[in-house]
Amino acid sequence: MKAINLLIIVFAFVLLTSAGSYSQSDTSHSREKLRKVVKEKLIEKLNIDETTANKFIDLAAAQKKEMKEYMKKRNDLTEYIFDNPQSSDVGTKLDDLMDTENKINQSKNDFYTKLKAFLTPNQIAQSMVFQKELMKFMRKEMKRNNKDDDRGDDHNGNRKDDKHRDDKRNNEDRELF
Repeated sequence: MKAINLLIIVFAFVLLTSAGSYSQSDTSHSREKLRKVVKEKLIEKLNIDETTANKFIDLAAAQKKEMKEYMKKRNDLTEYIFDNPQSSDVGTKLDDLMDTENKINQSKNDFYTKLKAFLTPNQIAQSMVFQKELMKFMRKEMKRNNKDDDRGDDHNGNRKDDKHRDDKRNNEDRELF
């Protein structure tokens, strides 16, 4: 079950996150570029066709959207309960929290069932490994981008000041896999 959670979170993160502060058109372009790279790697790693990869990505995006709503509700309820443990309506809030937890689990089960309709168990497992590797790569890139911003680099990885102009990143260590 934890592995499915990771799968959902990673795909959601990948499909809906863009690095750096770009204009909306740059963000849209970056998302499409990222989606294309993820799809190509997914096709390669799982040995699936483009239609299946698109189906997987679309299903994961829909799952992410649903989970985001549930997670927000769960977090709001939890925060309320922690802040107001003596409240007269805390029992209702606890019931709502348990109901939301059940919906989260049901949504995860439904997602897994939908995946089994067009992927083999081995492909699902491979997609989980792929997602873990992708998440690790994304964290590394985000960390690097944050360091660049702190050091005064522009979003191309180049130093803004002239004395460090030669301090460019080596793109070889930025490959996806």
